[in-house]
Amino acid sequence: MDVVTLHSPNPDVLLNPTIEVSFPLSQQTLQFISEMQALLLKLKGVGLAAPQVGSPQNIFVYSISAEQNRLRKDANRVVPMTVLVNASYSPTIDAKLVYDWEACFSVTDHTGKVPRYSKIRYQAATPEGTPIIGIAEGFEARVLQHEIDHLQGILIIHRLTKDCLQGHPDDMLLLRYQEFDPAQKLIAKELLIERIKNTAADQHTELAMLNKALKILTDPVTRKT
Repeated sequence: MDVVTLHSPNPDVLLNPTIEVSFPLSQQTLQFISEMQALLLKLKGVGLAAPQVGSPQNIFVYSISAEQNRLRKDANRVVPMTVLVNASYSPTIDAKLVYDWEACFSVTDHTGKVPRYSKIRYQAATPEGTPIIGIAEGFEARVLQHEIDHLQGILIIHRLTKDCLQGHPDDMLLLRYQEFDPAQKLIAKELLIERIKNTAADQHTELAMLNKALKILTDPVTRKT
């Protein structure tokens, strides 16, 4: 299972809405979900949607660790590995628009501060078909919006408007890392090293991006800021 990017031979799966999944899930779909979970753990990311691995199914997995929370000002909840099926969301009445850093496994040459709702109500189902209605805030709300966007064929490049801070990851990572304290930089370095170790050798663009990020993070100028 490999990550599909905009530079992949067939990136159309990233740009089209997904297909609603019927229950009960087939054994093949359950195995597919298991493989998605394993890949997300290897990549040390917070979310992965089915289109990102070449499937048009309305499924995504996400997980937020204590370490990943340390890298965000508005992260307030550790989330174990979770699978959501046929998910959608809407902002709550008291939601505000917040700009914060986002990257995407499928968008390797652009990043920035993406506007997202600070609080959302989401609906989905578990792999067993049990309906879920929940409220998410802060970073978790951002993660859910990012992944549900994937299910609608929407990427961060579609959310980044002219007034957003944005650009090539090399430039944006330098700015982001300058916002980190020493402990956050150490966590970010460890996460990058793990992602590099678990990225396939033939994923040249992804590896190049990760190694550049690690170089920026460990540059003496970045370390001193």
